Amino acid sequence: MKISADRILYLSRVILKSLKENRNLEQSSDDETARRAIVRELTDSYKELDGMEEKVRSGLARRKNLSETEREFQFSRAMEDELRKHGA
Repeated sequence: MKISADRILYLSRVILKSLKENRNLEQSSDDETARRAIVRELTDSYKELDGMEEKVRSGLARRKNLSETEREFQFSRAMEDELRKHGA
């Protein structure tokens, strides 16, 4: 799953806003530091997700004669298994 830098920046702002609105949390750093940490985590998470998708796609590429519907089903099933292996 490819995601743009603008999308990651937007998501980091939304997450930071939600964290700041949570009254059970106390902010221990400034907003910019927290936002950069969120961006770093999002970027790392999407890279890990890209790696998992590539692994699943390469596994499916070896299988011939699959219909598009069957290929999509197998992809989603394999991704669920891969995410489960990684603790998601």
